[in-house]
Amino acid sequence: MRRSLKALLLAVPLLGIMTTGFLWYNGFLGGGKTLGVAEVLNVLDSSNGLGNRVSFLLVGADQRPDQIKFNTDSLILASVDQTTKQTSLLSIPRDTRVALSGHGYLKINEVAALTDLPTLQKNVEQLTGEKLAGYVQTNFAGFKKIIDTLGGITVDVEKNMYYETGDSVDGIINLHKGVQRLNGTQALQYARFRHDALADISRTARQQVVLKAVAKEMFKLSTLPKLPFLVPQLMEAVNTNLSAKDILALAKVAVGFDSANVMSQTLPGAFQDIDGVSYWKVDPVEAKKVLSNLFLGMTTSKVIDQQTVDLLKPVTVTPTKPLPKVPGNTQDPNVVKELPKVPGNAQDPNGEGSTGYKDVVKP
Repeated sequence: MRRSLKALLLAVPLLGIMTTGFLWYNGFLGGGKTLGVAEVLNVLDSSNGLGNRVSFLLVGADQRPDQIKFNTDSLILASVDQTTKQTSLLSIPRDTRVALSGHGYLKINEVAALTDLPTLQKNVEQLTGEKLAGYVQTNFAGFKKIIDTLGGITVDVEKNMYYETGDSVDGIINLHKGVQRLNGTQALQYARFRHDALADISRTARQQVVLKAVAKEMFKLSTLPKLPFLVPQLMEAVNTNLSAKDILALAKVAVGFDSANVMSQTLPGAFQDIDGVSYWKVDPVEAKKVLSNLFLGMTTSKVIDQQTVDLLKPVTVTPTKPLPKVPGNTQDPNVVKELPKVPGNAQDPNGEGSTGYKDVVKP
């Protein structure tokens, strides 16, 4: 695919919003002619013969510039229905156990590092039963820059969050509870935070919150003058194998996008411990049913071992309602015991319900 098409890819991680903007800014598919808004809309309206639904895989990775192989940090199956204009997002937990030819069973976030992104795409297709048009991979550095260019996003941070990641860049997650404007670095902190009672399972819900917030920001009229700055950033931030035809299908939906018509769901499963390795066990039959229902606008809150759980609400542990067991939380026997004990992380016996956050959150 030509490099000029890569600029269209914010249409995918950001729900198809920027496709129209890029076509207007750079000419239809890099043809060298700058089109007006009305001309672009006419092109999009006349692009018949495209499939009714376009599904693709969003891949988030903390990939360094010199890295060829990398583990994936987030996986979201996104699907756009051109008729209903509904966008569906299905988050797949990174610890989901899958079979990989030549490697046996492993966590799905390892697949790309051991093989490549097309193989990861095939694994997701097998897991969900949904044929994918392709994948879109984005890196964290580009993600932050795009949000900063937008002027930030508005997010209701559901609790105080503090964790020292140990990374040389973005080494501290430090957020306060409440509705606020997050810059690129802060938005990435929110999307990456998983050191609480529900670990990576609650993080999937936060990633969905961020995607919706960015999409909403993209539709503001104030974003239009920022397109010349956003397009080059998109070209550097994403990698895809989507065809021009599928990108056009996304663009048609973007014209009439409504943030209220976005449905999101985390793939339900249960904790599984095999030979000292913690997995997220998913029933393939149930996975296909969940995705089918999501396309119909129906979601389920029974995400963890058939228990009804609000992934963005602090967990209250009682004698009759213990903390759900998920990979990486205090109920996981394989969790790294050397982690420092701070309120709300995986070493805090009170989980995210701890009242001690105020003692570690820094100004």
